[in-house]
Amino acid sequence: MKQADLTPTSYAPAKLDNVSASYAALEAAIYGRFTPPQKFDLLSADIIKTDWLDGKASVEKRVYSISHGQTPQNLDVIFVLPNGYPDAPLIISQNFTSIDGVIAKNGVSALTDENVKMGFLGSIFKFFFGRYIVEPPLEDILDRGYGFIAMHPPDYIADRAQLGSEQLDNIFGNMENRPGVLTVWASLTTALGDQLKAENPSRLLIAYGHSRYGKTALLAAAYGTSIDGAIAHQSGTAGASLMRDETGESIKDVVSAYPHWLTPIASSFAENPKSLPSDAHALLAYISPKPILLGNARRDVWSDPEGAYQAAKWASQNTRQVFSATRLDDFKPKDDIAIWTRPGTHGVVKEDWPAFLEFLDAHFK
Repeated sequence: MKQADLTPTSYAPAKLDNVSASYAALEAAIYGRFTPPQKFDLLSADIIKTDWLDGKASVEKRVYSISHGQTPQNLDVIFVLPNGYPDAPLIISQNFTSIDGVIAKNGVSALTDENVKMGFLGSIFKFFFGRYIVEPPLEDILDRGYGFIAMHPPDYIADRAQLGSEQLDNIFGNMENRPGVLTVWASLTTALGDQLKAENPSRLLIAYGHSRYGKTALLAAAYGTSIDGAIAHQSGTAGASLMRDETGESIKDVVSAYPHWLTPIASSFAENPKSLPSDAHALLAYISPKPILLGNARRDVWSDPEGAYQAAKWASQNTRQVFSATRLDDFKPKDDIAIWTRPGTHGVVKEDWPAFLEFLDAHFK
């Protein structure tokens, strides 16, 4: 399997005459107009545990009623909060499977005290993409003084092409410029962030996600004034990686397999991505000055680590963001944009979270 070159090929810097205008053009072409929920109401908040993980954490389950104009739907959100750190920064995660799996210890969920039955999909995710894609190392996260929040976005809008597209058309109308589901999922994080900031204005909030949810973490940081930074791990095309460099997953690949992710207009760029009005560096620049960590793996060429490096480099040249890495594996956690590249393939493995936490300590401790 091909590996990313750790010393990326040099590209000519792409000057953004106006960061906001460049990102607005990318938004119109790829993501669709960002639309916050019309309704994001807390229905219930139940304390499940007060002494979980040998007294380290409290576990709370909140249920929100959410609508972007359709009949309101309920979404479960789980909070794991470190005891003794009432103002701890919170990591808001969008997760691939049921929230039961996020808060399991030795296979037993904090929600039910029963064995977690992740099903076939959950087992497949963990086998191929590492156990931490489902179960983050919560004890390590808590010991470093951070809380963790998890939601499963497909419980709101499905991550299946036909059903997801039908749901979006039902909400926004069958328009070629309607938002894609990535922006809708991102709006769940921004709306939750707004509520949490209203409860505690000094609380620091970090959007975190892997792969498709790495894309939504970046979008949440771009749009949410309540979101203070982002960790986007292997976010690839429509995330941190360049789309006009013809490396890894292409716009054509995305609109063919996941047409609901992006605005329908995005399909018009499938055959000629160089016709895009801007690229991923506009998204990273638009997030400025919030700190961003871009995670990668050498053999995950599909997610285009070199494209993420170049986008970070270009973004820093158009803003005051510090990005001093000279190679993909040149991890500088104190930089405004930091890049982390490990050996291996697509997934979240034991090497990743120590780097994530080092970045968080540098910016949010």
